[in-house]
Amino acid sequence: MTVALLAHAFVNVDGDFGNPALVIVEPEGSNASAEQRQELATALGIPATVFVRDAARGELSIHSNYGQEIRFGGHPLLGTVEVLHRLGRKAKEFSVPAGRVSCRRDSDGVVWIQAPAAWSKPWRHYEMDSPDLIDALTGLPEGEDFTQVWAWIDREAGRVRARLWAPRIGKGEDEACGSASMILALRLGRALEVVHGRRGAVILARPVNESDVELGGRCRVEEPSVQVMAQIEGLYGDRRG
Repeated sequence: MTVALLAHAFVNVDGDFGNPALVIVEPEGSNASAEQRQELATALGIPATVFVRDAARGELSIHSNYGQEIRFGGHPLLGTVEVLHRLGRKAKEFSVPAGRVSCRRDSDGVVWIQAPAAWSKPWRHYEMDSPDLIDALTGLPEGEDFTQVWAWIDREAGRVRARLWAPRIGKGEDEACGSASMILALRLGRALEVVHGRRGAVILARPVNESDVELGGRCRVEEPSVQVMAQIEGLYGDRRG
């Protein structure tokens, strides 16, 4: 039986904003190929689609909407922890192409993963003078690409304003980029609360040691649209439940 839920990761305290990831728990015995998964993810147009190949073993594939499989991604992994929690399955560890990722969900509803920041894409960082300058952006500063622009909201409290674009891979603005925030937290050597994107998703990141970072946030889960479910059925046929 195929189960699919849409998770919005890094929502604010009111459950708003965040970054969507579609989480598909594949039916037992599914023989969907990587090419078929990517074709579906591209057609859906959702920033990330997670295919849970084996929930008990935590084996996942993550595909973007811009034609690439994702080796490691913050918001899709947090969304998967929350979806599995809603399905009564406690996730402790995932296996993704980059390696093994530990995960947990706190009693207050905050979801966490821990992984090396080096698994993230090679995001650049560009510090600006104020959050107002970040808010006013319509794209990256000249000469920048694959860049998270950021500014302190409150240096003492570790609160940061940030936005991110990656034009060279056809990726528009990312409302909530956890992996870039992991790198930023490691570079600054401190725990951060990152208010991210045009609307204000909330990302938590805190270094664990010289390489690993804990990435956290709240997630909202909802049913996918009828149109999305119809496309999923096109891949899995009448095995969908």
